[in-house]
Amino acid sequence: MAAWLGGSSGPDPLMVLLVVILLVRFLLWSCLGALIDRRLARPQPRRRKEEKED
Repeated sequence: MAAWLGGSSGPDPLMVLLVVILLVRFLLWSCLGALIDRRLARPQPRRRKEEKED
């Protein structure tokens, strides 16, 4: 019961791992979202050439 009340010598390694994984996931998600937003906001160059022959 002492572990539940904070009587342990340090934080639970699984809890630390969970927090680290969540932080890394959040950072990657934020960076990826910003990259996608930037790519979508940039106007795409037209690659199609229209040649008209009269």
